[in-house]
Amino acid sequence: MLRRLFGFQFANGWEVLTKYEYFADTEDDIFAVVTPTSTVIMIANADVIREMAYSRPGEFPKPVELYGTLRIYGENILTTEGDEWKRHRRVTGHHFNEKNNAYVHEATVRTLEGAFANWRSQNHARGTDETEVDMMFRVALSVISDAAFGVRFEFAGDGHVPPGYTHSFQRSLEILAKHMFEYVILPKWALKLPVQYLRNIDQGFSDFYRHMQALVSKARADTTDNGNLLAGLVKAADDKTDAEKALSEEELISSMFVFFFAVSKTTANVLTYASAYLALQPEYQDKLYEATNKVIPSGELPAYSHFNQLQFAMAIMNESMRISPTVTLVPKVAGPGPSGTAQFQPMLGGKYQIPVQSNASEPDLDETGLQPMFHPLHYNPKYWGPDPEAFRPERWLSEDMESTHRYAFAPFSFGSRACLGKKFAQIEFVMTLTMMNRYYTWRISPTMADEEVRRNGTKEEIEASARANFRNEVEKATYSVTLKPGTVKLLFKRRQA
Repeated sequence: MLRRLFGFQFANGWEVLTKYEYFADTEDDIFAVVTPTSTVIMIANADVIREMAYSRPGEFPKPVELYGTLRIYGENILTTEGDEWKRHRRVTGHHFNEKNNAYVHEATVRTLEGAFANWRSQNHARGTDETEVDMMFRVALSVISDAAFGVRFEFAGDGHVPPGYTHSFQRSLEILAKHMFEYVILPKWALKLPVQYLRNIDQGFSDFYRHMQALVSKARADTTDNGNLLAGLVKAADDKTDAEKALSEEELISSMFVFFFAVSKTTANVLTYASAYLALQPEYQDKLYEATNKVIPSGELPAYSHFNQLQFAMAIMNESMRISPTVTLVPKVAGPGPSGTAQFQPMLGGKYQIPVQSNASEPDLDETGLQPMFHPLHYNPKYWGPDPEAFRPERWLSEDMESTHRYAFAPFSFGSRACLGKKFAQIEFVMTLTMMNRYYTWRISPTMADEEVRRNGTKEEIEASARANFRNEVEKATYSVTLKPGTVKLLFKRRQA
């Protein structure tokens, strides 16, 4: 199980670059990286993940110290463990329900109608029939702002800035989503330097908290149940009949922050990847269009009741998240078990014994870390056949897919710790992609071509250069808290009625 380090590059994001390569000659798709002070076990084995997540989840806790960067506004479901985690889970989990799911659908349809109207207005002003879109970022943020907070985005602007604020709520959300990495990495004094870029980030995070305090107060005063997530959480957090369920305002705002960050980054990046894959393989736009027309009558908008029938759109989401999972790993440690005294945790039926601590006689040494690696797992040919690098949504339409790959596909993590916003993200993605594809086709923008080719090349040369650069940008993933592609520019054209 021990793997040599010589000749291997374990830099940040190595698993994205190498995919399954480092696991190819291991016996059980696991290997250990051992240093004088720690042992970290890398895992691309679905059976091991099943053990950790479903059979014995309490014996492999998360190292909460690694999640400290998400404690910006207070404790939340990601920064806690044990009884505290259970308390957060009870309060927040209850409100990811069918009523909120229906509201997510409603917000998505409303957002896309607003986005399309904005695109048409831009096209009319420019005298063109195509809209260049470089990311799905604003669409994803608009949906979550509406469905989670009850605040609707303005596609033609940045929203209202209340007196005493630097940024609107809309702009503060964009700053949180785009600049989380800088905010947690840079020392707080650096954010106060007389540099406008840094000041905007610092003020964006500060304004978000103030906006949230105002929204929480508004939700408390509103006796109606309007379906957005914050309104439900406020009522649950204020429940005085069960002190164990109550959340402080700080914890409530922190919980909404981590939910917003996780779901917005996931859906924005997955929508971008999926749109890019469908531009590289446009035949799938045609297949999706045909599949959608069999479910939704011509001229009708998608209803929430259509969601479970839009299987091809869901297959595209799953395949996009398999090839490009936005979260690439979930760190765990080997805990001492229910007795609190175990020195080893068995794995694969006892074939391996994982030390709870590297050396019991030296308690300063780190615990044994375990890293389920989603990129290598998603490219493991044992589960995905001989073509794991191919974008092939059809693989998700086989009847035995769920049972065959239940533990080999983990874009939303797994077990009781799986992302609470999974259904939220799925509804947002499926309805967004369905509406985009129903009313638009898209292609790679010629602006992706090399400048010299754009000036002097033929149409075919421009298209070839743009496609090559586009593919490089899609594959040039960067890991900044979550995985995202490089610059991806697409041209959207309205379908003929």
